[in-house]
Order: sequence, then structure tokens, then C-alpha cells
Amino acid sequence: MIAERLSGRPTILLLGSVRGLAEEGAAVVSQLDAFSPAAVAVSLSPEEADTLAQYFVGTLTEPVVPLSASEASHAVGLARIADVQVPAPALLSAVDWARRHDRPVRGVDPPEDSYAEMFAAHIGYFELVRRTLRERQLVKAPPEAESPDDYALSWDRTMRPGAGSERLARARDEYAADQVREIGRSAATVAVVVDRERFDAFRLALGGSGARG
Repeated sequence: MIAERLSGRPTILLLGSVRGLAEEGAAVVSQLDAFSPAAVAVSLSPEEADTLAQYFVGTLTEPVVPLSASEASHAVGLARIADVQVPAPALLSAVDWARRHDRPVRGVDPPEDSYAEMFAAHIGYFELVRRTLRERQLVKAPPEAESPDDYALSWDRTMRPGAGSERLARARDEYAADQVREIGRSAATVAVVVDRERFDAFRLALGGSGARG
């Protein structure tokens, strides 16, 4: 996990976690305990965040988690070098921490319908074909990596074949950063948990300055 505190209003603790890495759940809890934010944001759509809270937080049993071919391949590849859990332990632990400490928690990525519109606006036919082929490539052969961090970054690089994909990622991060700033209107401190590969771009979208830990 990578962490950086960004000064300003609100003060933000930005956490970058490798999706699916089992050990990140405890790491997130430790960071949140130390920072004690007034609110928590996670890099999920509102629908996804609500699903985590409803079906996986404070329940006696957990439902079967359906995975796409790409998600399953990502988990299998990561499992070659680390312990893996689904749903993503870091995001699940962040939602759980917020609920246990009576802090508001929000999924700040675009809602599903808004993301579909973003995708259509930025991804043309030929780039869609390239993305599909690269996804199939990853399903067949996940990247080789020496660490979970390298694995997450290598996977993301493979899935970004063109300028449209970069614009789509930037639009998603800018949307989410706006949501975090909106949370900051009523919360002086906000913890934000994002996927590791989004950490640097998300920091730029937030426009903060801080110290990495």
C-alpha cells in the first residue's frame, strides 16, 4: 500500500491499494485508525459501494462473488505472488471501518450510467477492438511481476492501448476528485482509497500537495 497526506481543505489521506491483495485490508484499517477521518471515500461507483455495505459488512454469511473473465484472471495472476481475496479487502475494510465508526462513506466513481456515457464519448471503435484484444491477452497470460505493486501497474499499462483510454481514465478521476471535494464541504478530513494504479493520476486530479508515507 502507498499512502500520502494532502494538505488543504479538506485534508486528505490518499491510499493506493492493490485490488484483491489480502494483506491490504489490515493495512487500510491501520491507516484509518491513525488518521481518524471525518469521512471515507472509495474508488467504487455508488452502486458498488452500496452493494459492499449491504451484503458484505456485518453479515454472518457472504454471497458468492461473480467475477468477469478479466477479474478472475487478474486474481489468478496475483495469486501466484500473494494471497488474494474478493471483494477487494482494502475497499471492503474501508467501508466496514466507516460503518463501525459511524462515519459517512461514499463511492466516488461515476455511477454506472454516467460511466457508460464517458466510455462512449472517449472510446472509438478501433480502440474498443484494441482494448478487447488486450483484455483477452491478459485473461490468457497475466503479467509476470515480482511484487503485487508491479503486477497492478503492469496490468494497467497493458489495458491502456490508446489516447482514448487515457482520456477516459482522466475523466473518471476528475469526476471522483470532484466528489471528494464535495465531501470536503462538510468534512475537514477525508480518507480516499483508490486502486494502486490510479494513485498518481488521482493525486494530480485532487491537486493537493503532501507527504508520502
